Amino acid sequence: MLIDDTGIMTFSTTPFYLIEAERLHLNKAFSGNKLLLEQKNDELIVTSAFEHMVKTSFNFTNNGIYSATKTIIDDVVQIDVHSMLPTFAYKLGLLNSYYKKLFDRKQQIEAMPNYQNNTELVRERNEIKLKLNLYCSTNDSGQGRYVNRLLAVYSSMNFMFDVLNYWGMSNIVNCLNDGFIMRVPRDFENQYLKFKDHYQAEIDNLTFSMKRWQHAIIKSPQEYILINSEEDYKCRNHNFDVNSVYQSKTGKSLRKLKPKDVDQGIVELAQAKERRSIKMLNNYLFKEGIDGVDPVDQAEKLNNIKQILAKAGVYDAQYLIERKYYYYFTLDEENNTQGEDYVNRFTQELLRNQVFISGCKLKDRINVLDQAIKTTEIKDIDDYLENTNASVICNYIPSVVDLIGEGQSIEDWMKYEVQRIRNSNVEQTYQFNLLALVIQIWAKLHHGNANQLGNYLTKLWQGKYLDQLDLADHIYNAPNTLVVDGRLLVKDERGIYSTKESVVNHLLKKYFTKKEKQQFKNNKNNVLALLADEKYQDQLGDGFQSDHQAIFLDQNAEIRTDSPFKYQLNHHVNVDYDPTIVNSSEYFQLNYFLKHLAPKGLKQLKAMLGLIPLQYTDIMSELRVFIVLKGKSGAGKSTLAVLLEKFFNDEGQSGSNIRSNTQNVNQAFINGRYIALNDVKNGKVMLWFDDFQANEKRNVITANAGTVINGVISEMAVTASAKYEADHPVTLPSLIVIATNAMPQVTQEGTAARMFVINSPKSLREDPIKDEQGRVVNVSDFINNPKVWQALFYIIMQEASKLLKMSDKERQKIFNHKYSAATKLAALNDSLELFLENEGITSLYDLVGIQANRLFNVYKDKMKQPSASYRAFTEQLEMLGFVMKRKHFNGKNYQKVICVKNDKLAQEKIKAMFNDLHVTPDRLGSVDRTTGEITTLKTWRYKYDEFKKKYPQSSAVFTPFEFNN
Repeated sequence: MLIDDTGIMTFSTTPFYLIEAERLHLNKAFSGNKLLLEQKNDELIVTSAFEHMVKTSFNFTNNGIYSATKTIIDDVVQIDVHSMLPTFAYKLGLLNSYYKKLFDRKQQIEAMPNYQNNTELVRERNEIKLKLNLYCSTNDSGQGRYVNRLLAVYSSMNFMFDVLNYWGMSNIVNCLNDGFIMRVPRDFENQYLKFKDHYQAEIDNLTFSMKRWQHAIIKSPQEYILINSEEDYKCRNHNFDVNSVYQSKTGKSLRKLKPKDVDQGIVELAQAKERRSIKMLNNYLFKEGIDGVDPVDQAEKLNNIKQILAKAGVYDAQYLIERKYYYYFTLDEENNTQGEDYVNRFTQELLRNQVFISGCKLKDRINVLDQAIKTTEIKDIDDYLENTNASVICNYIPSVVDLIGEGQSIEDWMKYEVQRIRNSNVEQTYQFNLLALVIQIWAKLHHGNANQLGNYLTKLWQGKYLDQLDLADHIYNAPNTLVVDGRLLVKDERGIYSTKESVVNHLLKKYFTKKEKQQFKNNKNNVLALLADEKYQDQLGDGFQSDHQAIFLDQNAEIRTDSPFKYQLNHHVNVDYDPTIVNSSEYFQLNYFLKHLAPKGLKQLKAMLGLIPLQYTDIMSELRVFIVLKGKSGAGKSTLAVLLEKFFNDEGQSGSNIRSNTQNVNQAFINGRYIALNDVKNGKVMLWFDDFQANEKRNVITANAGTVINGVISEMAVTASAKYEADHPVTLPSLIVIATNAMPQVTQEGTAARMFVINSPKSLREDPIKDEQGRVVNVSDFINNPKVWQALFYIIMQEASKLLKMSDKERQKIFNHKYSAATKLAALNDSLELFLENEGITSLYDLVGIQANRLFNVYKDKMKQPSASYRAFTEQLEMLGFVMKRKHFNGKNYQKVICVKNDKLAQEKIKAMFNDLHVTPDRLGSVDRTTGEITTLKTWRYKYDEFKKKYPQSSAVFTPFEFNN
């Protein structure tokens, strides 16, 4: 500490430019100017300053230091300097005799044991404090400069900056003039005593106060919230602390009012609002399994929580709550195969009596020294420390327990460990030396060159030896990234993990150097390719996230809501889960609409909606169905898709999270570009094909597409890539819905068997949506009503819960094909179905024995289809259950005769047609000898009743068709 010739107290950490700025501002000519502009992070001459901090502000002002890191953080301590400005004015000799006596009296009172219990002493001390603060805040220009105030302000500010450096700038999250908030360091109690001794030895009369807090929400230097419990908290937030609420109601500040002028009624209201806000924040952010206040307050909570979070500064904080897991490591004696005693002794000594903190869950592993390491999580850390010999808590994971990947070189492992140690920012020298010992042992065990590896490690440590592999590691370990199936997902502004290019690019630019940004696309592709390595593997949670809730199904199939900041999800919804919606008119309207859409399949339609949250569970692979929603134009099929998009799509997004990126079914499942775009990691919730066209060319689902569909509904991954991308695993939604006016043709029998049809027979004009009063509801109003969206989301979650609670047989019964609206003719195109209906063909039997090419010619002529495909025609006949056979009859060969599996039935019918009617497979007509009438296809129904009785085992051949048209 040094007092320079201007009378300002400076310290070894005080930057040169700050000293010069302070000297300038002692001159009256600088009155009203800013002391310094807001500081950039790299301009402060401090080791490790501001590392891993986000949205940090730091200002040297004429009132002191204002600094804040917008964050939510656990386990902090607040340290305040008592009467800092008067203390420094006293030390600098700026107090006159009267105020010097007052300061001495204040010190005398504070030295008295338990003075706080004496109301008279407390009152006297507070009065002295007020007088001293007023005096030290008044400028005395008698000597031509701002003597009293600025000399004390600048000196105390330089002192506070030195204090911040003492504790480590990267640990400080808030500073406001005479106090600061920081992360609690290891062995804090002893360090705090040393801290006080250190500064009280330099500056007489310095006193401090300290309090630890479990949680902190830092919004700005002057706005923060500290919480231990709902009763023990400190609220300095200008939106809902007592003084701010009182001032907003009355226009007056409590701090300036005399007790007799305070409106106690408004004070009580302000206190209630502050308590309720703190309770909601505490429950919502910091308590496991609690999503806010009591259930009775649910509706009000959903309306207010977003506003409270915003005002508290939660949405501004990029780094939210870091979960901490405590572990101790031991050698797994039963499974350890390392036979070298010195290696086992080394590892045991390094891990003995220590607790290690991790930001993620850890498992047992085989470490780099081929030892079996047993990992034990400590649930109650306080209890463990009290009842064991553990004496050290380490905020890092030691290299000796890390595993080495299969095929990973020791050099690559070393590079990863060095980068991890750098990122930990904790006891780096110790960790580095520990790593060096591990490398020496590894070299001994594997006959490597210890000196060569040691030199390489030194090079890594001393230089910034970072290649793109290091950058990939760095990005993977960032707190707002996941790598799922080789794809990088980045947490966006809503807390949702996304693969959107804009979100990914924004993150990568933070890590790229200026030079790397010049070749951004190439470097981006290189890093993304490295992240496809199997060593980078994360998983997303199952569920949905709104702005206020994480909504998911627990292991008991119960619907749970919680704080969205505790989960890693990539499906966002624009509504909250609110059970009270069942009491609304919109819930009635929605159920009316769903019953209209599926009057005979309401149970199946609701179950289909319930499958949305259950994709890629065993249920989907067990059911193995895709849905065809068939109905006339205007039935409301597209209305349902739009409703789903209202809460599953983001506002203003391009593309849909519901509808496929192409409405061509074949392209969606065969074209790699469309497959990649439909990836669930891109936010896709289901694959809905809307307005499926019924013309002959487009509504045929090919065998290739059918094969992929079979795999997708069985939850098999697909490999594909978008344009300019490398192939990568793609997870398509396993819920597929085809909305259509006419049945799609499915050429693969296995795919057709998995099709479940829900019929929509009426349009919304014929059967409009109604409310509980029987009044017609406008479709546009219905679609755009947020409460309808909320009701639909409620039904989705309820149906999902019901399905999970059912047995396998109960679920399969819902989608039993006897409830499907599909018929024998479901696989046919409209023109062929109409042809059979017009010609009076009522069952499979009616076509048995006809040569296929002859029937095809009649079909083309009657239906005016000159360009129809013979191959497609025969494929459709085969889908009906026919088989095409070559027949030798009456000395002649007939190719592709329409037969059934019962060949004896087919052969007997062909003989009867020839013997009785003189008709052969290549002749479709005959002349009635009695009437002279020329008959065609109807002739082939001959002996229907007789053969139906004779061949009961072939009843399906005689079953009448159900025409769809």
